[in-house]
Amino acid sequence: MIEIRDAHAQDARQLALIGIRSWEAAITSWGEDAARIRDNAHAAYRDFTANYWDRIVVAQSRGSILGWGARENLDQLISDLWIDPLHHRKGVGTVLLNALEDAVAAAGYAFTELETHARNTSAIAFYEHSGYRVTSFSVRYSSSLQQDIEKVTMRKDFGGSVEA
Repeated sequence: MIEIRDAHAQDARQLALIGIRSWEAAITSWGEDAARIRDNAHAAYRDFTANYWDRIVVAQSRGSILGWGARENLDQLISDLWIDPLHHRKGVGTVLLNALEDAVAAAGYAFTELETHARNTSAIAFYEHSGYRVTSFSVRYSSSLQQDIEKVTMRKDFGGSVEA
């Protein structure tokens, strides 16, 4: 059984490692050279999980962390969803995404948004299967990775009136 809980400060290191493993699995699947930006990515995950652990929810089973998600600004944007590659395609992402969506809706938003790399076709398919639609494509500079990143923004409406 997958349980959802709020992260604790002492989880930060393990959360960073899960994020890094998931990130590396994703970018190598489309042929990106992970070695070239690995150090910057590792630093970004360590910094994020250490500084924003209080905005992270954790999926665990039998005390083992399987993945995590976050709302960095506590708004309608889901900023992170990372599942340990050993637990991909086992329902962990769905349970985490549902918990994050519930938090967005409970905060009074009529929709949620997220971004993913434009070449991460498996993530895009997962989000589309979960009711999201692509609303925009952009290329933005990532200061943490020190390079331009192609992103798609995806949105899911909860029903009723939609906030802009």
